Amino acid sequence: MCELGILLTFAFMILFADSGSTKTTWLLYNDKTGEKAYFHTLGIYPTIHSKDEIIQKIYNSPELIKYSDAVTKIFYFGAGCSSNERIALVESALRDVFVKATAVSVEHDMKAAAIAVCGNQPGIACIIGTGSNSIFFDGENLTESYAGIGYVLGDEASGAYFGKLILRDFLYHLLPEEMEAHLVTEYKLDKNRIFQLVYKEASPNRYLASFAPVLSTFRATDYVQVLLQRGFTEFFDFHISCFENYQEYPIGFVGSIASIFKEELERVATDFECTLGKFVTNPIDEIANHFIEQQKI
Repeated sequence: MCELGILLTFAFMILFADSGSTKTTWLLYNDKTGEKAYFHTLGIYPTIHSKDEIIQKIYNSPELIKYSDAVTKIFYFGAGCSSNERIALVESALRDVFVKATAVSVEHDMKAAAIAVCGNQPGIACIIGTGSNSIFFDGENLTESYAGIGYVLGDEASGAYFGKLILRDFLYHLLPEEMEAHLVTEYKLDKNRIFQLVYKEASPNRYLASFAPVLSTFRATDYVQVLLQRGFTEFFDFHISCFENYQEYPIGFVGSIASIFKEELERVATDFECTLGKFVTNPIDEIANHFIEQQKI
């Protein structure tokens, strides 16, 4: 993050945000100088977070709040922003924090994914991070899949999905011995702790996704390879093959899980006779550049 002393001399600044369940990345752009600065807060998820909780998450970044009075436009893309009610909730919270913003746009994070991996071309855009989702983009319009049903019922191949399976097998003593020992030592796991954090604490999806690094640590094991194959196959079954003529379009991915396990994803894509497109870990720059280049700000 850079210090934006010079930015404060101009009132016209645009704030871009890309928010998932785990983290929100903010990009502050000065339209006069072209300067950019990046900030990070915890994830905002209007399905479970109240307006006050959203506001508090933003205020937890004093570096960002320092520029709150200078922001005049906001382009926000977030997980869970798929209904008018949740969009209105996020917009209201943003307006309460950035009181001088005259224009606030709130859209689903799938729109950001489409911009990041498809640009202006037709394709299928996917998110595989803490949660998972997919959408078809014809170059202008989005067509939703049946995804987006949340980590309890869906989110196949996401960090929360894999974390849930790892914890289940830990509790059933079905993990390889070295993995079980690793979880006990590194995560201080026991049944009571798991139950407390999954069933009684806030944001259990984020807790479940915190076990995703275990997949990387034990990537070479048969257990993890079978788990990845299962998760990615289910993702293609439910989130890719649902689109008509899906094999004719490039499939791009946003998110840490997709980027880290690109090789395993490619193998499953081959099984489905699909062609993979662009992989983006963090789409905030693509989002900002798109709107800047299109002169939509």
